[in-house]
Amino acid sequence: MVPWIVYGALVLAACILHQFAALALIAHAFALPTYARRPWACAALLVAAGVAPLAALGAAQSGQVAWIDGVTGGEYLSFAILAAFAMVLSYFASPGGAGKVSPEAPFSLRAIALPLFILPTALLMLISLYKPLYVERYVLYGLVGLALLLGAVLDRVPELGRNLRVATVIVVALAIALLVPESLRLRAPESRSDNVTDLAINLSREYAPGDGILYLSVKRRAWSLAYPAVSRGMFDIAQELTPAASHDLYGTELPSPQIRARMRSSPRILVVTEPVGHRIESSGTEMMKERVLAEYFTKGRTIRINGARVIIYEPRTTATEAELVVP
Repeated sequence: MVPWIVYGALVLAACILHQFAALALIAHAFALPTYARRPWACAALLVAAGVAPLAALGAAQSGQVAWIDGVTGGEYLSFAILAAFAMVLSYFASPGGAGKVSPEAPFSLRAIALPLFILPTALLMLISLYKPLYVERYVLYGLVGLALLLGAVLDRVPELGRNLRVATVIVVALAIALLVPESLRLRAPESRSDNVTDLAINLSREYAPGDGILYLSVKRRAWSLAYPAVSRGMFDIAQELTPAASHDLYGTELPSPQIRARMRSSPRILVVTEPVGHRIESSGTEMMKERVLAEYFTKGRTIRINGARVIIYEPRTTATEAELVVP
């Protein structure tokens, strides 16, 4: 009984720190022998009860992750390839393709490693069909399962016949070829979807007193939270309440007529928006911002940053104004 209490406490702690850790709990169910499923179910119910208040609070604030897009075809394909590769590894990880079970080890390594690698990611992708929540790093812990399978394959190399040893070396080399470049990519600055440091530097350099900052998509205001000292002295044209005051990441925006009036009176506007090719929210307010920019301002220089753009707009000079030149 004590091991199950410890297990439940550890899983509950993991779920409190990161709610998607609960998907690993489901993976564990696939590894358990029949006699262990009842105590596991009791532990799982207690974990669910313990994390339910936090889950309810998180669901009420789900708008904070509205920036997450749906799963792309490339992500589905990449995961399918890695899942197939993990299944091949699981075959080589156990004698004859089946794990040894003993009283000391009531389930095989493959029984826990394969579900741990596949299920959390697969389940989060399925959930994302209803509400986009899939971000690779949210289920990064699933890679532990792949690491276990690779380790088990390497552990079996000495006992294999010559042909299987060659096949194992090929499989491991393929794993390295697949995983090392991806690991290096994840550690590079370019792996981040946006570079808020570079954005803050550019806004600080370009902003002049009297300018206005305009976020095309209210969600992009979250970028300003990384360097509050930089954004504090800048005039946010559309903002009514700051993120801190409105208790969310995006703040509260003014009604459209007030935003329009502020835009018309701005001597220059620094627009912060998505990179080319990324979808911008099409709400009435966002469309109004774009319309005012097109009608009354001239698009100037564009500064491209990883994950964002800063576009400088100057007021459009009408023909009448251009003619008012004193001879």
